[in-house]
Amino acid sequence: MNLLGEPPVDSEKKVSRRADGALLGLAIAFFILASTPSDPRPLAEYAMILLLPAAIVATAVTGRPLVAVVSLIVFGVVVRLLNLNHAVFGSDVLLVTREALHGLFHGTNPYGHEYVVSTNPYAYPPGNLLYYLPGFLLSDIRGTEIASAAMVLIGFAWISLLIRNDGPIVALGLYAAAPPLMALAIDGSNDTSAGALLFLSTLALLLARRWVSSGLLLTSALLMGETLAFKQYILPFWPAMIAYLEAQVWTISFAVGKSRRFDIPAWGVYAGVSGGYLCLVTLPFLIWSPGAFIDDQLAWSEVAIHPIAGWNVWAFLLRWQGWDAQATLGNSLPSIDITLATATLVFGILAGVRTPSRAITVGAAAWFVLMLFARWTTFAYFAGVAPVVLLIPFADRLITRREEAGATETREPAHSISS
Repeated sequence: MNLLGEPPVDSEKKVSRRADGALLGLAIAFFILASTPSDPRPLAEYAMILLLPAAIVATAVTGRPLVAVVSLIVFGVVVRLLNLNHAVFGSDVLLVTREALHGLFHGTNPYGHEYVVSTNPYAYPPGNLLYYLPGFLLSDIRGTEIASAAMVLIGFAWISLLIRNDGPIVALGLYAAAPPLMALAIDGSNDTSAGALLFLSTLALLLARRWVSSGLLLTSALLMGETLAFKQYILPFWPAMIAYLEAQVWTISFAVGKSRRFDIPAWGVYAGVSGGYLCLVTLPFLIWSPGAFIDDQLAWSEVAIHPIAGWNVWAFLLRWQGWDAQATLGNSLPSIDITLATATLVFGILAGVRTPSRAITVGAAAWFVLMLFARWTTFAYFAGVAPVVLLIPFADRLITRREEAGATETREPAHSISS
């Protein structure tokens, strides 16, 4: 203390920085919702928004990011539940999935089936059927989407704890309260779950690398397999993750009997298990009706189903210059799209993906090229990549255990949710 009763400058800086990210995360959650004209709102939602400033004050006074973490997780889940209207579906995706599961339990092939609930003539990939099965059996298939959002929120809280930094709470606040992400968790689309699966798979992979855990590597591979079987647009991330593991010096040992032992590179285990899971889930339906299954999975490329619309280059050129790419380039648009995305992915991998942040960035770059040059790009798709993009700033720190960080950690003040 100095003569004026004030703390020394260094001490003041330390105190003021203990919860920077937590305070910012709470502020983001408050301002983006309080300034969003979405009346009428449920009364309980009003109350929760008005309580956020109290959480900001409590976090600032105590210097404990844990206050912000608990507030944001509860807020993110409860507000989604409050806005869920079981009688209204904004998207037909889960309606189709529910009808597919209902038909499957009655012996009907979901692929090639004419759906009553939608004008779309195709079913979604088999991973959807498995992922939404618990919600279907509980008669609340959209509850699965809210559970997926909760897993992402809890994941960012855990990341903050592991890296002893409250930066991830900024991402937590954004994901908890961003109106589009909240709406997509309850409207009947499946992109929230696609994003959660990709996020959890990536998080498990980074933790496997952090703790050199073959069990977590297998878990990550299984989650990636389910993600690939869930939605096709996740595919660009798979080669990027394989390339990242290939750049690591990491082998997994398997014992066969008492005398034989095999050492397999981690990337081979990851690729084999995730690819094997994809085949295991897909093959029964492919064998059941090969033509119908393939037609359903390629239906996205039909212009009658997906004309030029949404957030993409072709829609922008159509509005800006009146240039109709479909009339000029015809059915080559999907091929152009896939070629550009593949080239981006290959270039990124060849440029090097030795760090997880680079691997995620390369996958995300290829994903954005795929979306921005697609003929039809709904805003809902971006929920499928939001969690993993928000993970990028923390990915490299996540694979390094605190005791290995050494001098780097001692030079930076700890921003821990447990501080």
